[in-house]
Amino acid sequence: MPAQVPTIIDLTMRESHGVKSFGHPKQDKWVVWEERFRVVKGFDVYDLVRVAEICLILNVMIPKEFRVLKFVKYTELECANTHLRSYYNKMTEVIYNDNLLIHFFQDSLIGFVLNWYMSLDNTRVKKWSDLVDAFLRQYKFNIDIVLDWTSLIVMEKGNKETVRGYAHRWKNKAMHV
Repeated sequence: MPAQVPTIIDLTMRESHGVKSFGHPKQDKWVVWEERFRVVKGFDVYDLVRVAEICLILNVMIPKEFRVLKFVKYTELECANTHLRSYYNKMTEVIYNDNLLIHFFQDSLIGFVLNWYMSLDNTRVKKWSDLVDAFLRQYKFNIDIVLDWTSLIVMEKGNKETVRGYAHRWKNKAMHV
């Protein structure tokens, strides 16, 4: 059995000549596969410089005693103000830590709203108030929608909805009119 021949891989080099092999055929195949993988996958996706570009907030220090919370997910169908109030109520122990508020806000979003959050420019969001302003500007249409009697009149029972469920939904909507 041939002795193992070490392969030196310089991860700081981006060109293929940054990998040196010492002539072992199995090692050379590994190097070829690694180069193909880099081309297909994009080796520097998690490079520290790129992470700094894509993260909304850097240097988040999460206290050891902080427990990760379960949030009600905002789907852009609810009132944005109500969602923010719910989020504040959950985050009471870190309400004065802008970095933690910004960092964990993504955990309260889902779907297109999460995509919106991920596309925010990190140069524009420096404080929690910046994020709140951007969020309210983006989802202002849910705040501006005022329920009135016509919304109750046109409300219909769903196909698989029970009469009791429909009545409960109608009553909840009527309380907001």
